[in-house]
Amino acid sequence: MLAGTAILFSLLTLALAWMVVWQRKRFAQRIAEIELRRLRAQIDPHFLFNTLNAISELGYDDPEAADSAITTLSGLLRTSLAETRQQEISLQAELEFLDDYLSLQRLLTRDDLSASVLADPRAAHARVPAMILQPLVENALTHGRPLGGKGRIDISTRRDEETLHIEVRDNGPGFESGSPGTGRKGIGIANTRARLDYLYAGKAMLEFRNADEGGTVACLTLPFREAP
Repeated sequence: MLAGTAILFSLLTLALAWMVVWQRKRFAQRIAEIELRRLRAQIDPHFLFNTLNAISELGYDDPEAADSAITTLSGLLRTSLAETRQQEISLQAELEFLDDYLSLQRLLTRDDLSASVLADPRAAHARVPAMILQPLVENALTHGRPLGGKGRIDISTRRDEETLHIEVRDNGPGFESGSPGTGRKGIGIANTRARLDYLYAGKAMLEFRNADEGGTVACLTLPFREAP
């Protein structure tokens, strides 16, 4: 009888401990989801405000181009809202969103911008945070413009076994050398780093460096995970 009671007590203790661990895990996951939504909520209005401001300025000189930009922006917002509940999407979907974003930027700059995308087909279905590249490109457009020349953005993706490498390169003046991993800052970049921390728990990295041939390179490294 005593042995049976002891066994039953041990099983109940183990079950209770398991429930506590499970509840803590669910609570931590819920907190992370709330924080990730907060960070996304900061990025979207930031992007919208900057774009609407640029369209407003364009409207004085070229109303037709401004109207076309509003139409493109509407499509981008529909895509963004449709992905609000998805923290991760496929890299292919992210690049398609980015292509529309760059089309909008070309309208706003009156084609004073060129862009290229070199995508590794082995990485097309990798999972990446939704809208992770837009702040990097926006940062490059803001700070990486060459003085008196045409802006250029080059994006490349590469899968290296279980690691995904993404680079966003501009042809601007670069930044003053500082400690490793520093460079550009701002709301978009700070939130991007925070999202990476929450999603990958230190297994992802975002660094900036000056390119040998000029300009700045944003280097994003993620664990490779296949999207459904």
